[in-house]
Amino acid sequence: MEAEYVPIKTSDKASWTYCFRQVLVASVLWTSYIIAGLNMGTPTVAIPQLRKEANSTAAVSDAVASWMTSTTGYSGSICIFIIVPIGHYLGRKFTIKIIFVSTLISYSIIYFCKTAMHIIISQMILGLTAAAQTSVFLLTLTEYSSPKYRGVFLTLKSASVYWGMWVANAIGIFTHYKYIGLVGIFTSTYSLIISFIIPESPYWLAYRGRYDECAVAHRWLKGVNEDAEEELNVLIKSQKEPVKNFDSVQSLRKYLKSCFIAIKQPDIFRPLLLCFLITALYIFLGKLVCAVYSIEMMKKLSRNQSTVYIGVLILDGFTVLGMYVACGLSKIFKRRTLLLSTSITGTIFLFALSFYLYLTKLSVLPENDYVIIAMLVAYSLAVCFGPAILSISISAELIPMRFRSFCVLVYSTFCLMLMSTTLKVAPYVFNMFGFHGAYLGFGICSAICVTFVYKYLPETKDWTLHEIAEIFKPKGIKQEATQSKLLNDTK
Repeated sequence: MEAEYVPIKTSDKASWTYCFRQVLVASVLWTSYIIAGLNMGTPTVAIPQLRKEANSTAAVSDAVASWMTSTTGYSGSICIFIIVPIGHYLGRKFTIKIIFVSTLISYSIIYFCKTAMHIIISQMILGLTAAAQTSVFLLTLTEYSSPKYRGVFLTLKSASVYWGMWVANAIGIFTHYKYIGLVGIFTSTYSLIISFIIPESPYWLAYRGRYDECAVAHRWLKGVNEDAEEELNVLIKSQKEPVKNFDSVQSLRKYLKSCFIAIKQPDIFRPLLLCFLITALYIFLGKLVCAVYSIEMMKKLSRNQSTVYIGVLILDGFTVLGMYVACGLSKIFKRRTLLLSTSITGTIFLFALSFYLYLTKLSVLPENDYVIIAMLVAYSLAVCFGPAILSISISAELIPMRFRSFCVLVYSTFCLMLMSTTLKVAPYVFNMFGFHGAYLGFGICSAICVTFVYKYLPETKDWTLHEIAEIFKPKGIKQEATQSKLLNDTK
């Protein structure tokens, strides 16, 4: 029988040790998002190189190119049904080890690959990583970090994706794209080693009824100060009643049945719908599509080919810079305020870009490479300051505490399918409607999403996961402390 959690005397002594331990855990997950960025950036530079080596665009057709950019997402939407049960039953730590073994294999293929099909195979394997990043890893970041660090950790995670894309583009522009594989191998090895050092998630241990181990892991990560002990106490109390072990097929059926019943409850479906909405806002702002197809896009927007690669690196550089500036802004401003203001600004720039490109197409205005790059930089910064870093971060906080693994499976499937489909159809949209039409479409879709976000999204900054969950419960059963906190935040 598992030993019970025993409260101990709290200590107000501050220590950087606990911050370092949380950073150590977060660095493993940041590395996985760098790997995701490397993956997204690989087709950007590999497609033109493969065409140049074959001296023919037929070497990588538009159809093959679209599969190179979207395979990971579609593969991930299938792998999600593998990785979430693994994280649910075997733990976060075991899942991390599996993921980085798979990334080692994938980037070894990248290093030795010679054809587009090799890259597609590599990206199919990376679908397992993509599934984990939008599900188990999101939970892991929120579960291992203290509320005061969680926002920064989650935003740095988003910055890591674009840092990986910038590195991939820089490697592909100045050398051969296969060297991206070496970077992926190195980062995967680092994370695999660290995964043997870190403890299991306290939330997962509490869910499994292992309260004594939960307390040890929680105190190793967050110390024994008053706030940490209060968070630990609330965590264990919230899990003691519903905790169950679903080891048999019958138990799994009961669990799934209870999940489908629970998802109809307001405290489950409301935050889940908000997660869908925030993710759709980020995707429809078009920054991800522009980043993946940046070289091809710059070639069509600019007649001066010498500025294409410079423009791509400038855009990527400002994107990465904007991400890290945004991490600081997220500590100053409230999440909702920052997300809405930057999303509205990004939407305005989308309409402005569409209008300018349409006028240049009609020869009303002369085409100017510097104006195009300047507008793209301003648009990129607007998206990076908010939606790019906050969309998944806020979603990770909103995912319900009850049936958390099931909810993250649903969210992750939606996220990967929407992302992959958008990347898959983007080349056809560019060819059919032109870039001015594509930007107009993105602008209209993002404007609709912003309207709903403004109406329904609550503030979550510096709230514990338990307090956030209380927001969506029927008013009659909300805890008084949470109601008081919500009132104070509103003021």
